[in-house]
Amino acid sequence: MRELVGEIARRAISLTPAQGDPVAAVAALLVLDPRNVDHVEAVITVIVCDALGDPWRETTANRWRSLLPTWIRPQVIGAVVQRMRSAGLLVSTGRWVRSTDRAGGNGGKPQPVYVLIVTGEDQPLPLSRLGDVGPDGPDRT
Repeated sequence: MRELVGEIARRAISLTPAQGDPVAAVAALLVLDPRNVDHVEAVITVIVCDALGDPWRETTANRWRSLLPTWIRPQVIGAVVQRMRSAGLLVSTGRWVRSTDRAGGNGGKPQPVYVLIVTGEDQPLPLSRLGDVGPDGPDRT
């Protein structure tokens, strides 16, 4: 797990921010700051562990928010998610759920559901393909 988290952290950190995107530039600065190394690794670990625990590798902040250590700087959380999205590690499924983050003032607001993309791992099949796996193949035999 440590190697996987390290690889994901390297990919998220090494990505050059998009030209003219101030949000991406600030996120890059936050994750590159040496004072935030432990914070970045902790956030990535929690997100990756949550996603790997899901059969479809899906994750949402509602599931992992309460698992984050209390010492993490709040701004690092959003920066890590932004960098993971930019690196193609977290991909939106197009689905949304209501946020349960009442403490942060986001309760009830829409929140994206992401799928974790891990290089070298078989990605889960979309629901429409479920009939193609298991004892019944595509020809239903």
